[in-house]
Amino acid sequence: MADRAGNTVRLSGESMNVILFHMSAGPTKSIRLPVARKRGMFAAWADRFGSVASLVCALHCALLPFLMALLPAVGFGVLASSGFEYGYVAFASVLALASLWQGYRRHRVYRALAFLVPGLIAVWSGVLLPLVHDDAIRHAVVMTFGGTMIAVAHLINLRLNHGHVHDAGCAHGH
Repeated sequence: MADRAGNTVRLSGESMNVILFHMSAGPTKSIRLPVARKRGMFAAWADRFGSVASLVCALHCALLPFLMALLPAVGFGVLASSGFEYGYVAFASVLALASLWQGYRRHRVYRALAFLVPGLIAVWSGVLLPLVHDDAIRHAVVMTFGGTMIAVAHLINLRLNHGHVHDAGCAHGH
């Protein structure tokens, strides 16, 4: 079957590739897009691991006030210590900065960094500021917010770096 312009149109559920063009009346501008480099295994692993680790951190911080008495009884008192918290925040910061910087170099979009920066400010404030760190509820809220923001930043970065949109023309299963 053909449309008015003579292009072949397929019916009965066959997949179609459609290209749409937008014509403007104004002068055209040439836009040079950066060439996408192949993403290394570390970058993909770091974003996946970072998003899961940040969500675990957010859950840890949200539930810790309720589990504070239970942790030493079951042998996990180290999870409530300040030393563990400093180490975990430092590790999460380094992982997030390395992963998102590598992603930014590839996609040149600030969106993931816009979630990462407030998340890092929140978790470091929760660890370093006595006003926040010494109050269990404030600490839990700030750290949960920060961990969630870092996890969202990793997920956004992963999506920006994925570079493939699933549609009817995919050769693989969804």
